[in-house]
Amino acid sequence: MLRVRVGLLAVAVAMVAVACSGADGGGLATVPAPGPTAGPLPTATSVVGSTTSSTVVATTVVVSTTLPAGIGLSADGPWRLVDSAPGVTTPGLVYELMPKLWAFIQVEETEQSAYPWVLSEADRPIIEAYLMAQLTYYEAITSNPINLDHPGWTEYYADGGALYRPALESYIAEGQVVDMDLGVVFQPQILSDERSDSSALVADCILDGSVSRMPDGSLAPGSTAGVGRHGWLTWLELVDGHWIVTSQGTSKGCV
Repeated sequence: MLRVRVGLLAVAVAMVAVACSGADGGGLATVPAPGPTAGPLPTATSVVGSTTSSTVVATTVVVSTTLPAGIGLSADGPWRLVDSAPGVTTPGLVYELMPKLWAFIQVEETEQSAYPWVLSEADRPIIEAYLMAQLTYYEAITSNPINLDHPGWTEYYADGGALYRPALESYIAEGQVVDMDLGVVFQPQILSDERSDSSALVADCILDGSVSRMPDGSLAPGSTAGVGRHGWLTWLELVDGHWIVTSQGTSKGCV
């Protein structure tokens, strides 16, 4: 997967700020290798710590497709309720956002629950905005060539996707695109300590089995097949009645 580290962000946890040139130097060196060692492209990023592993997550289990008391994502959204996703082993709802892109939503706490949060009607618009931003990203980077004009860039990202362009334009020049391969699964939760009426912090433990490919179909340099886990933090703010992503970064919270 393609990720660029840009901007400076102070989050209410210990973070290491990363400048536009990235911690590894200038140019494309700021973009980590695609595959299990990388994740969604942020609008601005601070790094908490390395959270990615190369552990292959192959388990697929059937989870609930019954909406408890009507709780779930909006019925008119660009997702559909399905009965499973790779690597999901706890009770909840699974939605397919696009082929090989899923979201697991926890709607009740059980002994198997991974975190102490469940979807509520108040939190639903935040989770949906987060997923729409992620869907924008994956639809864009799986297009050939990568789509810099996707309308979701301006609708769901505060900067309109401007900070993505230098890195993505470099990948376009190389002819790289993302292959969903083993698929990607989001497992978002909203951190209650950072929740207000106008801002929220979404934490995710993303299961990433995507790879980047060259024009001839071969794996791009640094891209590795398999499924990796990485923690991800996304700040959203309520602007003119709509939740929008303002910044993102890695987290140590993914196990």
